[in-house]
Amino acid sequence: MSVIQLSAVKALLRYTHNSDDVMLQSLIDAAESELCRFLNRKQLPTLPQDYPPLFDANGDPIPEVVATAENVAPEVLPCVAMLVKAQADDVTPADAAALRRAAEVKLFPYRVRMGI
Repeated sequence: MSVIQLSAVKALLRYTHNSDDVMLQSLIDAAESELCRFLNRKQLPTLPQDYPPLFDANGDPIPEVVATAENVAPEVLPCVAMLVKAQADDVTPADAAALRRAAEVKLFPYRVRMGI
């Protein structure tokens, strides 16, 4: 199930009808999965920041922040919309690649476990 809501993506992409909702929802699911793979994460980044793991004053780990529509990092929504637009709208392959690259650049600061 997606964290990003269909209505939010539709608003960003200026979709006013419901005839494409099933397709858009599947593209949102795919976009979230793609972003998680790019970011090397199990879920979308959240605020307060979920990585690196936070510790309380006693040194005990604070429970993992679960991504929801309310706490996902603000940069995520437009990036998901970019990836959906690259698939849903009639864009050229070059434009689709540019949208994908723009989403990756915008979310790069949230990438983890990149190695040396």
